[in-house]
Amino acid sequence: MNLKLRQLDLNLLLVFDALMIEQNLTRAATRLHMSQPAVSNALARLRRQVGETLFVRQARGMIPTARAHELHDPIRRALAILQEGFSPHPQFDPEGASHFTLALTDYGQLGVLPGLLARLQLRAPGMRLKVLRHEVAESLPQRLADGTLDLALDYIYIDNPNLLYQPLVDEELIVIGRTGHPAFDGGLTLAKFEQCMHVSIQPRPGRSAPLEIALGTNGLQRQVQAFVPNYMAIPATVAQTDLLGTVPRRFFDLFARFYPVQSAPFPIPVPPVQISMIWHRLRENSPGLQWLRQEIAAIASAESEEVENSQSP
Repeated sequence: MNLKLRQLDLNLLLVFDALMIEQNLTRAATRLHMSQPAVSNALARLRRQVGETLFVRQARGMIPTARAHELHDPIRRALAILQEGFSPHPQFDPEGASHFTLALTDYGQLGVLPGLLARLQLRAPGMRLKVLRHEVAESLPQRLADGTLDLALDYIYIDNPNLLYQPLVDEELIVIGRTGHPAFDGGLTLAKFEQCMHVSIQPRPGRSAPLEIALGTNGLQRQVQAFVPNYMAIPATVAQTDLLGTVPRRFFDLFARFYPVQSAPFPIPVPPVQISMIWHRLRENSPGLQWLRQEIAAIASAESEEVENSQSP
């Protein structure tokens, strides 16, 4: 492709971006507030100017070609730079109306979200949050890039140069069981841990949980009787059964107030689970997202300090 920039209608890049995200003419037209014929005409013009086919029409929609995938990331970066440069209000006003979509793990939902909402009521009453639980790790880069997610709090690490990470906390994993569980008499040993049945969070598609990785490294495997969707179901389950569960310490400290459960250190060394904020490089300089990241970091720091103080003798 030999294309001079002055020959290209830059408006066509917006159409290209929308089609890459939606992969459907009707949805792309809705996203752009254009008619479907106008989007079709723009796509034809783009194909003529570029000299290459970028989308193939199939029954399931407009499928990007390999060349389209190559072009999408630099075009999105260019559009983001233009949007930022031409923004008439580069400063973020916390008291104005804004909306963010967050993907939060159990830690984010219990350890960060309540404090964040309390701060927003005082400092950013016009801000609205949509909170999701992100399950499919491999789709995270695309969702952060296309804006369906603004920010994620998660333990996963994806080797992608477009994702930026800010560590928040290191979660210590401990073993819990019902009060009076015989496995805890005289201390929880590795042999007792392996003999007992367990309840565990459901593994995410294509990703092993940090605990399973640590166990596999040591040639160990739990006998799991039940998988549950989140950590919050584990204390109630072990309180009424002889199952053991493994949870972050801060969750035990919270749920021990409500359930007759006890805890023990993990019987082998297990590295802590690091929870980080994750966002896309395209949004690095977004004033609103910068403000939100600062608030979340402050809340996580204060919450971790409170947990450490509560554990001090």
